[in-house]
Amino acid sequence: MGSSVAYPVDSLRSPSFTKKYGTAPSIMDYARFNYVAQPGDGDVALMPNIGVYDKYAISWGYRPILDKTAEEEKPILNQWITEHAGDPMYRFGHQQSGDVVDPSSQTEDLGDDAVKASTYGIANLKRILPNLREWTTEPEQSYEDLGELYGQVFGQFSRYMGHVSNHIGGVYEYYKTTEQEGTVYTPVSKAKQREALAFMQKELFNTPKWLIDTDIISNTEYSGNIERLRSLQARYLNNMLSLGKLARLVEYETLQGSKAYSLVDFMRELRGGLWSELNSGKAIDTYRRNLQKAHIERLEYLMTADSQRKLPDFGGYRKSTAVNTSQSDIRSVARAELINIRASINANLANMSNRMSRYHLQDVVARIGEIIDKD
Repeated sequence: MGSSVAYPVDSLRSPSFTKKYGTAPSIMDYARFNYVAQPGDGDVALMPNIGVYDKYAISWGYRPILDKTAEEEKPILNQWITEHAGDPMYRFGHQQSGDVVDPSSQTEDLGDDAVKASTYGIANLKRILPNLREWTTEPEQSYEDLGELYGQVFGQFSRYMGHVSNHIGGVYEYYKTTEQEGTVYTPVSKAKQREALAFMQKELFNTPKWLIDTDIISNTEYSGNIERLRSLQARYLNNMLSLGKLARLVEYETLQGSKAYSLVDFMRELRGGLWSELNSGKAIDTYRRNLQKAHIERLEYLMTADSQRKLPDFGGYRKSTAVNTSQSDIRSVARAELINIRASINANLANMSNRMSRYHLQDVVARIGEIIDKD
């Protein structure tokens, strides 16, 4: 799953590059289709193919080494690996179940920059959605296909959010043997994590109104629009606020100091985006009210969550981070965030003229009081 990061994102818009190299060095990366390519790019390859890594792996596994015993083959096999050391075209990256730790080794992602690739992908979804009804309906047919493909647009958008959100608390994993230079594990840089958070605020947490197509909705469902978007936003908010990701923020700040993205900075910057209406006095729409309540509920979870242990990794496929929540800084910061949100609401409530927004904020203040008092 780590092969597609070998290609610069903009190379996937090049007809000559994609015809030669495909969408990833390995077809087993599950780089399903080229969502980066844009109108006007020309005859760009859109589908994956057998790649450089696949041919290399097949050769390593099956090429005969004549007149050698199994023991005598080992240094030759190792040489075939080390001669490609440092070349991203030959990198192996695990598929990950559970906690996605390494954001450069994900299914169905493309290129070396998830924010840039996902931005291109969203641009294409914005082109598709206005044409979806025309492309999926015919006389004397129902709107079943339209409803299904509208759901697929949401699903593809969701994948982009996953590819980016997993940079928070992320750690790159590049396998090495002892004679190779560099380290196996390197945390995602502070700048890259901040970029990921800014993307999530812009594309998902600020209500993506372009996804809310009233013409499609009125022909495919009697209810469900609000819940669909609430579920999507809460899913990736909770993903970024998972115990494992937050624990890794604490760990790498401890190890690297100001070079790392700190838990306090991440939580403060997340709060600034999720509750931006408090400073502007702008009415809080239904989607944002749901999201803000989801934020409060996730902070409550962090205040009360059971500790988690490191799970068996099944040869590297399942990633997990052990956390003792009652003795972790996570709980302290979660409490501080609740107190900060309540203080900010109390300081700005009088400036909120929209009635539903005031009711919502009064409810949030009461909920925070119950959480803190109960704890």
